Amino acid sequence: MKRGRPAEGPKMVEKLTGSGEARPKLRVVLEVVAGEKTVEEACEELGIGRTAFYELRDRLLLAALAEGEPKPVGRPKNLEPAPIAEAEAARLKAENKRLRVELEVAYVREELRLGMPQLFGDQKKRRSKRKRKRREQRKPAAGGEPGGAAPGADGALVDHGGEKPG
Repeated sequence: MKRGRPAEGPKMVEKLTGSGEARPKLRVVLEVVAGEKTVEEACEELGIGRTAFYELRDRLLLAALAEGEPKPVGRPKNLEPAPIAEAEAARLKAENKRLRVELEVAYVREELRLGMPQLFGDQKKRRSKRKRKRREQRKPAAGGEPGGAAPGADGALVDHGGEKPG
């Protein structure tokens, strides 16, 4: 004695949603596979030949088999990019063009900086040269006494002979 719910077999097809032509075909094929009908009876009911029945049976079984194949787990990835409004696409294209031009300008600027460094001197170096010149101007004359040469009222160096001006 079998336990559990009795198998519905080919009768399950009636519960499925599908066209009025597809359900009877599937039900008859399942009845033949279950051994409830012969191939000749099925061909007579469907109004098709033996070869057409075997082709129908193979297509249905292959479709069922394909549905049983393992599939990736989870939600399928959306491979198509989200549609972009035409205005947004135009804006992005314009921005892309502008950025490409800016990049090209930066490349040219860098090539010039490498090829002609005298045109792009470092500002810190310029300032340090100025400071050095100022320091050299303030230094006492070489070989002079500690209080030796000092600028006079007119800016010319005047030698006070070691005495402090005063």
